Amino acid sequence: MSQQQQLSIQNFGPISQVQIDIKDILLFIGSQASGKSTISKAIFFFKSLRDELIQYFYQAYTQDNFTPSITPFAKQAKNLLIKTYGSVLQFPDMELKYQYGNGMEVIVRASTDQKFTDIIFNPYFKDNFSQIVSLFQRKKTELKQKPLKFSSSRDITLIKAEEAALFEKIADQVNQLFNDESDLLFLPAGRSLITTLSQQLYKIDRLDRGDEFSEENSLIKLDYLMEIFLNRIDGAKSILNQTSLARLIQEQSSESNNSELLSVISLAQDLVNSILKGSYRYQNGNEWIDIGDKNSTLINFASSGQQEVVWILLLIQLLIVNQRQVFLVIEEPEAHLFPVAQKEIIDLIGLLVNQTHNQVLLTTHSPYILSSFNNLLYAYNLGSKQSEQVERVVNRHLWINPNRLDAYILESGKARSIFDAEMGLIESAEIDKASDIIVTTFNQLFELEDEA
Repeated sequence: MSQQQQLSIQNFGPISQVQIDIKDILLFIGSQASGKSTISKAIFFFKSLRDELIQYFYQAYTQDNFTPSITPFAKQAKNLLIKTYGSVLQFPDMELKYQYGNGMEVIVRASTDQKFTDIIFNPYFKDNFSQIVSLFQRKKTELKQKPLKFSSSRDITLIKAEEAALFEKIADQVNQLFNDESDLLFLPAGRSLITTLSQQLYKIDRLDRGDEFSEENSLIKLDYLMEIFLNRIDGAKSILNQTSLARLIQEQSSESNNSELLSVISLAQDLVNSILKGSYRYQNGNEWIDIGDKNSTLINFASSGQQEVVWILLLIQLLIVNQRQVFLVIEEPEAHLFPVAQKEIIDLIGLLVNQTHNQVLLTTHSPYILSSFNNLLYAYNLGSKQSEQVERVVNRHLWINPNRLDAYILESGKARSIFDAEMGLIESAEIDKASDIIVTTFNQLFELEDEA
């Protein structure tokens, strides 16, 4: 990206005022209900407007329903906001502003009469929007002059190819407009529920009422971010239903002459198997964790830690194998994991971040997550002087450039950076305040015993 993107929030949910520069790695810690999810959802919402706009243009083209007004798209964007957060009318003085680093800006603000929410697009967006609409209209007019009814199969193929090229061009223009071309992926907290129920979410909504079964009428009503997470799982399953992950890795390895990529894929596989304490298998509609040569367990009966982490691991692994550029949000990656596994999942995330310029946002309650990042930051700093010695301790593919990271603690509605830019590390005093409180309490009790 050419310039730094930035999020500002005022008076929204638990947040009174924050301003966040969007680094490649963003870490948010804080107590429950301190605003971590509020911020992560806001960034994801503003970035998701790109895909919403591409979808909007596609529908306008197929329905031949173009308008130079941005009002219909603003309504679509407002619906996305409501799906992401639920009702926002209870925050009358709120303002969310996102600057895309190229002159574009979008603002979400309570209306002056505080009865609804406005989404405001700046002139840079409006000008580009009008240009894309004009391009679509011109091309639609051109193609209308080539009637399909009496065309040969060759002519029809050429027209379809022109349309495909047009959509690709529009997607490129929208990517430039939003200053981002990354895939977007949000992994919400409570993943174990989705993992265990992912094969059971259909066929149970209206069947008891005697309705005819269809996906449309039988999908359980889920939180929007949970729903898109489930869709990504289903997409991955469709791939793994055709071929195993091991075979995908083997094919990539045999086709690639890039030794660095092969080393990264191998390291990712080792980390995934170590964290999962086995290997994943999808077969005949069932998910299995294979442990050793003979032991297997259905995912429904796996440990809570395995259920919670399995799709973090698999999706990251697929991104690495396919070299997909991504903006990834993971809420509480440490959930149900032993501290050693927490360290290993940060190694895997570090591996992902260093491929194809990916971005990752994490929310966490765990000091082990922050300490694990500090190890990778310290390895980068020290590696510039003692590369070979450091690599014997930390693989160089995991080292994280401190310029790419920022960490914040959320307190009293505000965000305070806890990243020491001079040291290139997260401030150690902030990593585990809970331990200090626990030790202080123990010392106080110990002193009382001496007095007894």
